[in-house]
Amino acid sequence: MRGTLVVVFQALLWPVVSASALFTVSLEKSDYEAELHGDVKLVCLFSKVKRLSDLTVIWSRVEPKPAVDVYRLERGTENHNYTSAAFIKRAQLIHEQLDLNRAVLHLKKLQIKDSGMYRCIVKEGDDGDYKQVTLKVTAPYTPVKKSTMKTGQDEVELSCESQGFPSAQVIWSDGQNTNLTERSISTTRSTDEDLFHIISKLTVKRDLVNNYTCSFLVKGEIRETVTFSIPDDLLPHSSAQHVWIVAVVLVLLAIVFICVILHWRKNGQKNRRNESSQCAFLFPHSSSATTDSLLTVNENRSQACDINSEETAEKSLRSALIQQYSELDTSAEMNSRLASYALLSKEGRSLNISSILPDKKEMILLLGEPGCGKTSVAQILSSCWAERTATDPFNIRRLQLVFQVDCSRAKGDFFQAIKSSVSYEKPLDVSELRETLLGSRDCLLILDGYEEGNKDLDETLECFLTERQTCRVLITSHPGKCPALEKNVRTVLQLVQKPESSGS
Repeated sequence: MRGTLVVVFQALLWPVVSASALFTVSLEKSDYEAELHGDVKLVCLFSKVKRLSDLTVIWSRVEPKPAVDVYRLERGTENHNYTSAAFIKRAQLIHEQLDLNRAVLHLKKLQIKDSGMYRCIVKEGDDGDYKQVTLKVTAPYTPVKKSTMKTGQDEVELSCESQGFPSAQVIWSDGQNTNLTERSISTTRSTDEDLFHIISKLTVKRDLVNNYTCSFLVKGEIRETVTFSIPDDLLPHSSAQHVWIVAVVLVLLAIVFICVILHWRKNGQKNRRNESSQCAFLFPHSSSATTDSLLTVNENRSQACDINSEETAEKSLRSALIQQYSELDTSAEMNSRLASYALLSKEGRSLNISSILPDKKEMILLLGEPGCGKTSVAQILSSCWAERTATDPFNIRRLQLVFQVDCSRAKGDFFQAIKSSVSYEKPLDVSELRETLLGSRDCLLILDGYEEGNKDLDETLECFLTERQTCRVLITSHPGKCPALEKNVRTVLQLVQKPESSGS
């Protein structure tokens, strides 16, 4: 009898004991709301794990159907083989949060169709659990565009137009707060971004003095509104002909103005070179007397001078860089060198050597042991851009500028190091160089042999990476010499020498 009671007691306690040992997932919150083109971070919390290398995190959108894969981390390794094309470049797991037992999915450039239910599955080894959260993507309604149009002898049509998400109800009322919505006609269509584009029209008497209000209501709240004042918003009928006359005159004046501009540009092309030489460029003149005379000329045509100076400055800088890099490699040297290198991803997958060229605003960290060929690859990229080689395996010649910096000789801050790397007969203006690299020009910056530890260089480089608009960045270094970059840079590649094949 006592043995039977012990078995029964163990059976009652077993679910409690086993449940306490199970791997569990919980939520920080279950509902999220974000705006179109913005971003959002979906969070699920999980039990403490022994090793992150045993951790699997799978985020998927399960509603609406069909379900799609958003992000997948399998036993510590990213796997994009199942990721939906709609999320491949917009979804990212914040790896730093995994140490805090948080699986945080960062969704960028949100679209309306991203709304739905997302499932977070977290597993340690074979033990796992999941939870689901809801995301609603909204779009504020645009300011209402209003218009009026005469529809009859004594009637006028009032129209208001706006778009947003979710769907809105349009309410019409007059100055006495009388609801006129039933007399209105509203049409709704879907835009390319899945927004609701709504046009609502109301016909009223043109001779009746009154105010009319058009309001867009979303979930019972007024989001946008506009008021018509009749007859103030109406153009008097007697002035219609005058409007046409004014319109014709404006068109004729525009044609004359365009003809004058074209004539001026045609004549100006003959003297453009002379005017360009009279401007202050990226490379300042050394003679103070010459500078004074140039300033006098610039006072009379500063705007044209600025435009010409920017174009000429970039051409001069490009020519100087091409001349500097054209001495690095020939086609034969490039082909033999490239054949001896192997490019690997962080996970060890073999990649095409052309993957070494970053995309716009992308940064790639290329790691390799001393002597593996990192500097040679940097020189090959520069010489390809300078059109020294017959072929361009990287498609790099479409870039406007390429800067290669030997960081082992770098002194001063980031921009001083770049300035010192360019061989030119006149000193570069650092402020103009900074504007070039931070602006919208499609250029590549190669930092060869970079090592963390130079405070001025590290801090100014960090600011540059944050502020730049377009510049591509390739950094080469030895493993362990850039711990901060290795931790934060998304794309880390490895360069190794291929083993020499033994001849028979």
